[in-house]
Amino acid sequence: MPTSMLDTIPSPFPALPAPLGPARDPAFWIVLVDFNGLDDTRKCLRSLEAIDGAASVVVVDNASRESPLPALQLEFPWIDTIRSDVNGGWAGGNNLGVRHALARGAEWVVLLNNDTTVSPRFVRRLKEAAQTHPDYGVLGPVIRFMDEPDKTQTTGVVFNRPDRDGFFQPIDVPQDDRGPVGVVACDIVNGCCLMISRDVIERIGLVDERYFLIHEESDWCLRAGRTTKCGILTDALVQHKGSSTFRREGKAHQRYYDARNLVRLLRNHGSKSGTRGRWGSRRHLLSYLLHRYRVECANGERDSARAIVEGFYDGLLAVGGIRHDRWRPGLGLLRAAFALARTLRP
Repeated sequence: MPTSMLDTIPSPFPALPAPLGPARDPAFWIVLVDFNGLDDTRKCLRSLEAIDGAASVVVVDNASRESPLPALQLEFPWIDTIRSDVNGGWAGGNNLGVRHALARGAEWVVLLNNDTTVSPRFVRRLKEAAQTHPDYGVLGPVIRFMDEPDKTQTTGVVFNRPDRDGFFQPIDVPQDDRGPVGVVACDIVNGCCLMISRDVIERIGLVDERYFLIHEESDWCLRAGRTTKCGILTDALVQHKGSSTFRREGKAHQRYYDARNLVRLLRNHGSKSGTRGRWGSRRHLLSYLLHRYRVECANGERDSARAIVEGFYDGLLAVGGIRHDRWRPGLGLLRAAFALARTLRP
C-alpha cells in the first residue's frame, strides 16, 4: 500500500539517464593523441566508457587535416580536448596532454595509443599495480592484437643486451587476469600504453621532441630507469590495431625515423651498463641498417631503402623533429657506400 499521497501520483519528469563515461579522477589521467584517425579514436573512447574505475581523459588533436574534436566533444562530453596547430608527432602530441594532466593534479598519466581498445578492468588494474608495486614509476600492461585478441602483440623489452639479437629484446611475462596483479621488470615499456608517475616526470622531464616519432618512449624509459624501475603488468589490458600512422603515411616514413632515431638513442644510451657498449652498439647499428637496406632493395622498395640511408645521415648530424625535404650535402656518397656494401656481403 502507498505510504503517502505522493506515492500514487505519477511523476511528470522522465528518469535522468545515467552519466556517460567514467567517473573523473583528477589524480589519474589518460592521454590520447589523434592524427587523422577519428574512427580509431572514437572506438577507443567507447571502450573507455566501459571501464570500472575512475579516470580523466584528454584527447589531443595533432593538427589533423580536419579536426575531430567537435565530433568527439559532442559524442563524448566527458573528455577534455586540446587542438594543436602543428603536428608534433607522438612526442609533441603526448607532451601537450601530459602538461594538461599535470596542471590539473595528475599523479599518474597514461599515454594510450588512439588505435587501441581497453579491458573494463584497465584502470582498476593499473591503479592496483601502482599501489602494490610503489618502486615502479613506469608501468604498462601486456598488449594483444586487436584482430587476434588471444595472441600477444608485445610485452616489454630489455635494451641492447650483448647476448641477444636486436636492440629491443622481448621479455617473458606470465599472464593472469584474476589473481593479484604482478609486475615483471624491463628496460622499456611499449609506448602503445605507458603509465608514468608525476614524480618521475618531474625528475626526468617530458618526452624528447627531437625524436618526433619512433623510439621516443624508449629514450623516456631509459632516462626514467636511472631513477626508478620500469615494469610490465601480468595482465593483458589493451588490444592494439597497430601502425595506423605508418599505413597511412607509408613504409618509407617508418624507415626514416627508425634509422635516424636509433642513432640518437644509441648515442644517449648505448654505453648503459649491461649493453653492448659504445663501439659494439655502433657496429650492431651498421649491421642492422645494412640488413634493412638489403631487404628493402630485394623487395623493390627503393623509397624505403633510400629513407634508411637518409635517416642514418640525419641521425649522424643530430637532426631532430619532423622530417623536411632539404639539401643534404654528401648524401649521395653515403648512398653509394650502402649500395657497395650491399654487394659485398649477402
